[in-house]
Amino acid sequence: MLIDSRMNRGFSLVEVMVVITLMVILVMLAMPSLGIYTENSKIRSVAEAFASSAQKARTEAIRTNQAVQLILTTDSPVIANVGTSNLSSTAGNWIVRSVSDDATPVYTFIEGKDAREGSGRSDASTSVSISGVSNSAATSAITFNSAGSTSLGARWLVDFTSSSAACTPVRCLRVIITSSGQVKMCEPAATAANDTRAC
Repeated sequence: MLIDSRMNRGFSLVEVMVVITLMVILVMLAMPSLGIYTENSKIRSVAEAFASSAQKARTEAIRTNQAVQLILTTDSPVIANVGTSNLSSTAGNWIVRSVSDDATPVYTFIEGKDAREGSGRSDASTSVSISGVSNSAATSAITFNSAGSTSLGARWLVDFTSSSAACTPVRCLRVIITSSGQVKMCEPAATAANDTRAC
């Protein structure tokens, strides 16, 4: 019994080269989109961590019936730096700390976060940055009282951007903390009236 040799035939070199060429073209087309997706994920991760810390500060203030601060600091967000006064509206670190009512406040560390934690980098470089805080007092700290509301008479806006790409292809985010203590994350570029992502 003879077996037809056409049934055992493999791929020719030309067919393999065509498939490889098509795959390379598809990968090259996907590269810009992959970079934007990665940067969006980093920004979202850091903004969500910040919003979570703000919510934790509010919850702790209500639970302990004591003032709790969320501060942006240039110092490392560790217990040893709980009493830091190195505040900056563009700092990449933040600390949640309770504040005593004493004449000289005593601070208790609750949690600390570094923007690098959500950026996928363990070294000192990160493309995610806090591009600034805006409110009436232009402060880099916010205090929640025992009722869960804030010390500011206006909203606290914290913007998260990418230092490696503009906010046009990349989706920059904003965390808003209202004077009543509500925390919301939104997208400043979303301007349509019925868009749920809008600020």
